[in-house]
Amino acid sequence: MSKLSIALGLYSVYRDLQRDLEATLRGVKQLGYEGVEFYGEFTHEPEKMKGLLEELGLANCGWHTEWKLLQPDTIEATLDYHRRAGTRNIVIPALGGPWEIGHKQHEDSAEVWIRYAERMNEIAQQIAGQGFRLGYHTHAHEFDTDFGGTTPWDLLCQHTDSGMLLELDTGNCIEAGADPAEVIAAVPGRPLLVHGKPYSRTDGHETFIGDIKDENNWSEIITQCERAGTEWLIVEHESETAYPGFTGAERCLAGLRAVLAKRQ
Repeated sequence: MSKLSIALGLYSVYRDLQRDLEATLRGVKQLGYEGVEFYGEFTHEPEKMKGLLEELGLANCGWHTEWKLLQPDTIEATLDYHRRAGTRNIVIPALGGPWEIGHKQHEDSAEVWIRYAERMNEIAQQIAGQGFRLGYHTHAHEFDTDFGGTTPWDLLCQHTDSGMLLELDTGNCIEAGADPAEVIAAVPGRPLLVHGKPYSRTDGHETFIGDIKDENNWSEIITQCERAGTEWLIVEHESETAYPGFTGAERCLAGLRAVLAKRQ
């Protein structure tokens, strides 16, 4: 069993991040998070970001990096930025789905996802020699799309190399009708990052970790994360009205700490 490290996915405070990088990172540290996962375009000077993280004692546990930035004509510039920023884990935030990233919805098929997996393997091998790891972050459609008894999640697990990171989003998993603890338990040996996302079937994302409305069984999720050797549990909340920005980030961390304290 391994000790979980807790980070904040900066998508949770994205508006703050766009306004003021330094104040946002200092705010995350003040709340008590151990690391951050970046999201979005490369708008900040990477050496400044790396220096701030080192000063604050925050780990860069990954960066959500769009598929278009990992193509043959863009990948070298992308890797150069990540190298200067101190990023190790490069996570593809989404493919397919309602956003139609990489392919249109009417083109969705098992063959399309197998091709994605094969291409991910190629990218992962290409960047491994430069000290990077590739990962993929899940949404609901990887679990509730059925290709005759198999899902995009199944295909990614089956066809990506065993060393590629899987980043399971617990709230998106529940939204699709799956149990995140069971999903984690079913992929032993795979390197994992886990997005801890509060989710309510009645209120959607307008909840927080520790709220009675949150559908996640955090004690069981944490148990499975520890058994799997999950490297980071990354809080990502998407409340926009009830608990926006740092309000939700603070409540979620307090909720996780309460769960962890009961387990000791």
